Amino acid sequence: MPDYTYYTEKYLGEDIPEAAFPQFARRAAEELARMQNIYPMAPCKGIEPDTAYAMAVCSIADAMYEFAQEDEARGLAKVSVGSVSETYTAPPQLCAATLALRAGHYRHEAGYYYEIGRWLPHA
Repeated sequence: MPDYTYYTEKYLGEDIPEAAFPQFARRAAEELARMQNIYPMAPCKGIEPDTAYAMAVCSIADAMYEFAQEDEARGLAKVSVGSVSETYTAPPQLCAATLALRAGHYRHEAGYYYEIGRWLPHA
């Protein structure tokens, strides 16, 4: 699995803070493994398998981090504008459609480094 140095120096990532990277990289690796169990996948032409894996993990981790930031923003404790006030104590539950769209986005991110499709032979 790629480490933070790989993320910043090879992938050129800059969004995920170093302390948060291991958690997001682990979740991204689990998501990539789930995809590999469902879809036939092969590294894109000209990309070494280890590089495809590491870059896809970084790419998915970046997307997961961005979604986490959006979810956190929705859990705002209190907002007041004039006489209008809103308070949330926890982010709203994500619906199935949102989760499916996010899974599709992760697959799209992995697609920069893997050919994904039913026509590829299973490994």
